[in-house]
Amino acid sequence: MFNRFMHPRNPYRERPPDFNDLATRFADFRAHCTLGNNGRVFVNFQEDGAVRSLTKALLKKDFDLEVELPQGCLVPRVPQRLNYILFIEDLLKLNQIEKNVIGIDIGTGASCVYALLGARWAGWKFIATETNDEAAKAANGNVVRNRLSHLIRVIHVSEQSTTLIKDLIRRFLDLQFSFCMCNPPFFESCEIDKRFSFDRDSGAMVNDCPMDFHDRTLPRSATLARRGELEVDVFVFHGGEVAFIGRLIDDSVLLQTQVSIYSTMLGKKSSIPILCRRLSRIGGVRYTVSTLSQGKTLRWVLAWTFLPQIHLENKSCPSLFLHCSGILMSTPLQWIRSHFEHLGVETERENLDMLICSARKVTWTNQRAKRRANARLKTPDVKKIKLSSVDIGVQVSMGVGDGRDSLSNAGNFDSCITELNSYGSFDVHLQAYFPCSVRPSVLRFRVIQFKENGGISFEYIDGYKPGLYQLLQYLKNQIK
Repeated sequence: MFNRFMHPRNPYRERPPDFNDLATRFADFRAHCTLGNNGRVFVNFQEDGAVRSLTKALLKKDFDLEVELPQGCLVPRVPQRLNYILFIEDLLKLNQIEKNVIGIDIGTGASCVYALLGARWAGWKFIATETNDEAAKAANGNVVRNRLSHLIRVIHVSEQSTTLIKDLIRRFLDLQFSFCMCNPPFFESCEIDKRFSFDRDSGAMVNDCPMDFHDRTLPRSATLARRGELEVDVFVFHGGEVAFIGRLIDDSVLLQTQVSIYSTMLGKKSSIPILCRRLSRIGGVRYTVSTLSQGKTLRWVLAWTFLPQIHLENKSCPSLFLHCSGILMSTPLQWIRSHFEHLGVETERENLDMLICSARKVTWTNQRAKRRANARLKTPDVKKIKLSSVDIGVQVSMGVGDGRDSLSNAGNFDSCITELNSYGSFDVHLQAYFPCSVRPSVLRFRVIQFKENGGISFEYIDGYKPGLYQLLQYLKNQIK
């Protein structure tokens, strides 16, 4: 098995590339092979030519794709690229989006590999964008060469544009895009200089630098690419991978439902919590993170949506049922809404017998402890503990930061100053900055009324799943 953690439908999971067969079929690949004493074929993947010829051979043999990969451009690893395509396909099937699928490949590169694989594997339509003029021409050549122009359109976009898909989608307002995908460069300038050196022959960057970067070993295969394919443009997207994907998030906030599912690949695990925290502050958005494993490399995919009906995870939750016939004075839904109003749960009527409910915090747990605390507050003063007072004045000033992204600490500040006042006591001045956070719903669920038996069904949508069971128990206690 090539890698048991690969996508279960990836053909390379159970059937790794057969170098003997490929060497027999493709002369270009055979030129980079050596035959061992045991009769096995060995390939030196530290040579860029070997990696390049293997990719071309796999695309031709397994997908009937003839691809030209210009010298000095990034060579895609086919199993990894196919993993991402299969991830998108899973999401589309989960949501029954299987007809007239239209995707956007952001930064398609000279190979145009994602669009070619998506079109050949699943018959999807693509708009593929590319900032480098030569790479865009090469990508379009690969599309024409494989007779896929009716499915794929390559568009050259400006390198200096600060948006990724906003302007593009506004050119195609009559289209509903099923998804967007992106495999952004994740290195910053300082990392490029440490990890790569300039190859004069190809005019590209190559990862042959003998260095130890963050205790990571040298890669097992050669990577030769244009600097723009490895590094985020610091003049347009200062902050590396996080800043680049942050612009995609910004575009999605403006475009909302014009794209059903937004997605991007991540090269650094450290980027995940930062980007998830940013998404969690956007109202009406839901997201998921998945791991893509291929060979000895891990990548991650972040996907999000603004459409409430879109499922991002194939995790089913059984419906919960509340029997309330003959107990309630009003209709079940009216009774539910009155209790939800008390708990701070927002409700939106979808039809006469259905509510969509959102809770921004869990307010229905620890009810007994809350009742005891309220009872203690109502006891006579003689039974309360009297604490000695301390003569200290406190002044609190809330700062507003420096206008930078609230996800960073650039604008955060705090100070605490104690001064002796004229009365012989102390004044304490506290100053602090707290970034404003808009919390999304921690739990979303659907409430359905059944008129035949007077019961109510609770269907989990997303969020804190145990909270739904706790809420059902709270409502049962109210009936008792």
